Amino acid sequence: MQEKIWGVLAGGALGDALGMPTECWSQEKIREQFPDGVTTLVASNEGDVFGRKLAAGAITDDTINVLMILSMIKKNNGQIRVTDFVAELREWNENSPVSAFVSGPSTLKALEKIAQGVPIEETGVTGTTNGASMKIAPIGLISDYRKLSELVRNVAEICLPTHNTKIAIAGASAVAAAVSYTVRGGQSIDEIWQLAFETIEAAKDYGHDFPSASLTFRMKQARKIVQEETDQQVALHRLYEEIGTGMETIETIPSAFAIVELAKGDTLKAVQLSASIGWDTDTIGAISGAICGGMNPDLPKEMIKQIETVNQLDFMQLTADISPFVN
Repeated sequence: MQEKIWGVLAGGALGDALGMPTECWSQEKIREQFPDGVTTLVASNEGDVFGRKLAAGAITDDTINVLMILSMIKKNNGQIRVTDFVAELREWNENSPVSAFVSGPSTLKALEKIAQGVPIEETGVTGTTNGASMKIAPIGLISDYRKLSELVRNVAEICLPTHNTKIAIAGASAVAAAVSYTVRGGQSIDEIWQLAFETIEAAKDYGHDFPSASLTFRMKQARKIVQEETDQQVALHRLYEEIGTGMETIETIPSAFAIVELAKGDTLKAVQLSASIGWDTDTIGAISGAICGGMNPDLPKEMIKQIETVNQLDFMQLTADISPFVN
């Protein structure tokens, strides 16, 4: 299990860092710049939508939020204290030189309301983006998918201040359940999909009823695409065109789960496909990388070492910190 926990954390960060330079790029632009796809860590360049100058291997808010939740869990001996997470998030957002370039719209909007004194029960009622799902892997680590109602409750608590909507909580719950399943030994892609559908149903009573298309329907459509297409590039194109790969939960989650299947659970393949799919490449990579990392934690050591060096991280230490609360 230690190795699988490491795989979830390192795999998620690898997906984030690999997708960083192509974030918000169209699939066509990525194919022009990277004819063979994004296969290795590269720095942001002059085409960066946000004007960032980030080194090859640099992480973004996807992994930074994961680190904050890990810190909260360690600080509270395995308990979820959402106020501690919010305090860290506010401090980072106010003081980090890169927060303006990587913080998502739902998170920024919620933090503004929190600063104005709005109760956290009300600050996330319009948050429908994937900011809930991108950071949820640690909740999947400490929550057992076989106790689904408890897992969903834990997810909903973390989502409360920034993404307190039915769609965001459902999507994040599906990701947390998939991570929980793989880190506890699950290896079946079929079971990951089935668990996702069960989890979405279990989450239906949580969150503000903000309008959204059906996540279950969209996920079934995404799976249909990857099962119909034998050519991965055609499948990627159809996911981009028909499902969407943007920052809304309704697009990100179906595409991320589809990539898990498209890569057959291979972590490196999943994050490479994610970095090449277009739009919210780093978040789709962080999610698919975390899920696959629990199944197949055999990651390229040099790439992981580069991420650790660039971002001053130690995935072995992070694994040791969270492991006492995973059972």
